[in-house]
Amino acid sequence: MMLNRFASLVPALAAALLTTTLATSCGSPSDSGTPPFLPADGATDPAALKPGTTGVAQEPGTNAPTDNINLQYLISPGRAGMLRLGMREAQLKKVVPAELLRPTTYSDNGRQLPAYEMRDAQRPEAPANVLHMIPDSAGGYRLRRIRIYDPQYRTAEGIGVGSPFGAARQNLGLTKVRNTPAGFAAVSGKVKIAWVIDPNSLPDKHPEEMSSTDIPPAARITGVLLYQ
Repeated sequence: MMLNRFASLVPALAAALLTTTLATSCGSPSDSGTPPFLPADGATDPAALKPGTTGVAQEPGTNAPTDNINLQYLISPGRAGMLRLGMREAQLKKVVPAELLRPTTYSDNGRQLPAYEMRDAQRPEAPANVLHMIPDSAGGYRLRRIRIYDPQYRTAEGIGVGSPFGAARQNLGLTKVRNTPAGFAAVSGKVKIAWVIDPNSLPDKHPEEMSSTDIPPAARITGVLLYQ
């Protein structure tokens, strides 16, 4: 009779042993190597990543930003900190507090268009950057160009106002030189960034007569222009 009772317990013991083995080999969601806070499709929250880390696309031809660059002041193609070329005026005003934007205008082919001088709340003594607006096909205005004069804004390579032009040319290339409303500038066409050069750093030539070879590597950058 004891043998019969033991035989009847074998299937139950085997089932319990199998369940324990499967649980150990499969693991729970918390120890499977996938953080439980990730979306179901495996995508990573972009806000949790820094440029230069896995999962963040880098612009071609540029180095990954270093850890000591403040993203609030990072210059990249089409972007300056939280500003993005093409963003609508309503989006702009959500990113930048109204008290930091002073309305102004700029001239474009004989017409006056709206612009803003943008101040830094933490550094009110810093030079204002200038935001050029243009009518949007959907109505209202969108951000067309950004003129950067605040030296705290830098590219991933550390290039900005006050940097030698040679560093910009070496890291981001040079397409052409031209005279702009902001001053004589060298253009890195691949990334659509123009570098305004200190006129005191240039040879005594008319801007129309100057070529890229006339710009000394030590010439100082006094402004950075982002355009589309």
